[in-house]
Amino acid sequence: MVKVLSSPRADVYGQMAFDEILVSEPSFAGEDLCRFFNWSGGPCATFGYAQFYNSARAQFEAAGIKEFTRRPTGGGIVFHTDDLTFSLIFNCSKDLNVRQIYDSLHGLIKANFKKSGVDFDSYNDKSDYRPAPGGQNSACFTNPVGGDLMSGGVKVLGGAMRRYGERILYQGSLQIKGARENETFKSVIENSFAEFRSSPLARGEVPAETAEKARILARDCYASQTWKGKF
Repeated sequence: MVKVLSSPRADVYGQMAFDEILVSEPSFAGEDLCRFFNWSGGPCATFGYAQFYNSARAQFEAAGIKEFTRRPTGGGIVFHTDDLTFSLIFNCSKDLNVRQIYDSLHGLIKANFKKSGVDFDSYNDKSDYRPAPGGQNSACFTNPVGGDLMSGGVKVLGGAMRRYGERILYQGSLQIKGARENETFKSVIENSFAEFRSSPLARGEVPAETAEKARILARDCYASQTWKGKF
């Protein structure tokens, strides 16, 4: 069963905290979860776990972004203005590598968007994300990698993943104007994930106690200079 979870409104720190708790808490072990970020606040940004803080901060300051944090997943810099941001959490054998997961999941999303009348291309270079030369961080959506979805030569869907044992956390961003409020786009994402997991869909809500844990983790970790300046 793929459970589509609704969650309380949260800023960038809270969104990262929700995902960490949902992927790591024993109470959610074995569940297939899909969550669309319910954003509060204005424009914000995230940068990949292994990226350099000073480079990311300089780019955010230049863009006038005041709220930003390091993701628990990899990848590059992502600006969150009106993107449809979502996370997918599921169990996966270590026999299946991240590249195989990425290609399979994005292939299903592409096919289901086509059925809904939206035709994307796939970026076929099989490269993975790498920082720009000189140790600088690059923006995910100006630096496509293999499996990303493209429209008119521009990257529109990318994601970053991390393994937690046999659990996978995928954090995705669909960067199309108006995507955040587009219910058809949400339906395509959740149905593609259900197809990926060969499971029916169900609806649920993030429990109140989980939301409180996320609030505390957001404050103590994701909003902290210690976490943001880790590297």
